[in-house]
Amino acid sequence: MQFSFRIILAISVFIITILSIQEVDIESSLKFLDKALHFLCFSYLTFITWLSRILNKDLHVYVIVLAYGILIEIVQRFLPYRSFEYLDIFADFVGIIGGLIIIKIFKNLYPKY
Repeated sequence: MQFSFRIILAISVFIITILSIQEVDIESSLKFLDKALHFLCFSYLTFITWLSRILNKDLHVYVIVLAYGILIEIVQRFLPYRSFEYLDIFADFVGIIGGLIIIKIFKNLYPKY
């Protein structure tokens, strides 16, 4: 089961990385949707990373996922059609907290996992 989640995690990181370096044209009115997308992606990544059991401690999961989000923003800083945004990192962080809540609910529903 963990192997399946590890494959899903690898594919997810690949897709999110590719999408994060693509050129996009987001109007200022859609900025909220951009932050919501960050929230959803990082909630999902946190949960899938935890399910994959690559890391032994939950705190390590949160730190690694946040570091990935910061790395994406740093890379975007050097792309002419993207930009570094602190609000994106904040949305990633809030998404990680959302993932933590999902993990807590999952642990209550499936305590043996």
